[in-house]
Amino acid sequence: MIKIFDFIKQVFRGKSISRILFNWQIQKNCQDLSGICIDLAGGDNPSYHKYWQIKNAKLIKTDYNQSKNPDKIIDLNQSLPFENNFADNIFLFNAIYIIKEPDKLMREIYRVLKIGGRLFMNSPFIFSEAREPDDFRRLTSQGLESMLEKSSFSDFEIIPYGERFTAGVHLWHSFFIFNSIRLIVFTKALLFDKLIPKKIKKLHSCPLGYFVIAKKTLINE
Repeated sequence: MIKIFDFIKQVFRGKSISRILFNWQIQKNCQDLSGICIDLAGGDNPSYHKYWQIKNAKLIKTDYNQSKNPDKIIDLNQSLPFENNFADNIFLFNAIYIIKEPDKLMREIYRVLKIGGRLFMNSPFIFSEAREPDDFRRLTSQGLESMLEKSSFSDFEIIPYGERFTAGVHLWHSFFIFNSIRLIVFTKALLFDKLIPKKIKKLHSCPLGYFVIAKKTLINE
């Protein structure tokens, strides 16, 4: 019942089906976090802040845009301005596609994380072109796996969310002018996604995006 109420609330706040499902991944996977947390490219008060749970933690918000009021201005195409083994948790949400050399950024994130520290990352898959200021790629699950492994991550989980119907609806989001229409269409898309056979989802998945949880298990070389 709580999830239904939250779904309706997000729809009437104009959130896309992709954003709603992403926020639910935050709610499920980013709980009871502590220590030093770095939000890379978080912008100014994003909606997912309402869904995570950070206790007794220092949150460092970063962005390349001064108008977003970040704690640190960071260019993610450059080395991260943090020392080795500095952070307990790093968040990289909806930004991997804007990075010119994502492997380099992943190695930097691995360097900055403490042993046992975790990277939480969201990577859109079905998504319109969005230059923020750039847009270079959409990564499959295999692409994400390869990128993480090349960056020394060996303990990770790649979680797909959404499927063909919610993906299609997301691409039409701007054409659903009224939130009441979005509520009906989003609900039907979620229901139809559940009807897709598990075999098809496994062999030929078409998610809206992937939510990644990766843990640092080795010291920096």
